[in-house]
Amino acid sequence: MKPVVAVVCDTSQQGPHVFHCAGDKYLRALVECAGVTPVLVPSLADPISAATITALADGILFTGGYSNIQRQQYGESPAPKEEHEDPARDNATLPLLPSIINAGLPMLAICRGLQELNVAYGGSLHPRLHEIKGRIDHRENTDDPIDVQYGLVHSVSTREGGLLAGITGQQEFMVNSVHGQGINKLAEGLTVEAMADDDTIEAVSVDGATGFALAVQWHPEWKAVENPQSVQIFKAFGDAVRARRKEKH
Repeated sequence: MKPVVAVVCDTSQQGPHVFHCAGDKYLRALVECAGVTPVLVPSLADPISAATITALADGILFTGGYSNIQRQQYGESPAPKEEHEDPARDNATLPLLPSIINAGLPMLAICRGLQELNVAYGGSLHPRLHEIKGRIDHRENTDDPIDVQYGLVHSVSTREGGLLAGITGQQEFMVNSVHGQGINKLAEGLTVEAMADDDTIEAVSVDGATGFALAVQWHPEWKAVENPQSVQIFKAFGDAVRARRKEKH
């Protein structure tokens, strides 16, 4: 049996019903590049505990999503009513992250997942990154074809001797950019692993983590098998998950 990776779900309203879901691209990347079996974890009002997830799974993925973290979670005034938020996911992920990492469960976080990690450890976000002087607009143009939206648009520079640099073997490489928010105050306990040229933090790791703990702001899961750095990131995560499973059994 292949190792199991828990995948945290978004919630979405479809007609009168609430659905718990995760994007196909994340699941495919886990299967095709990490070599693991993904299992969805719903974002329930009474969230599934870290102890339960750690017992059942060998790793965990915090996906990106179309929703933003509620601003009051990091000390800001509430967002305008029209902003797309997912309080159920916030409620499930923010308390979960420190417990999961303390338990040593391998963790990979993508886009919203990186922002959740920073907020969970006490950091803050720029609610409108493109409004910050000197920053580029990291959002996609939703009128473009999907391949253009997720195309490579800017470079990131990795920290010398860091986790991401070790995984990719690269000091600089190109990434896509599909996010409207970004890290403002970096949380204590996190280390920057990559930066964009406009000083946007693009990847972080967790200081002292006993398991794999990497978060990236871009979307390596998009057509992951076609991108060398994406393959390397998911393979490194998968290797950590397999090592964790071997320890358990």
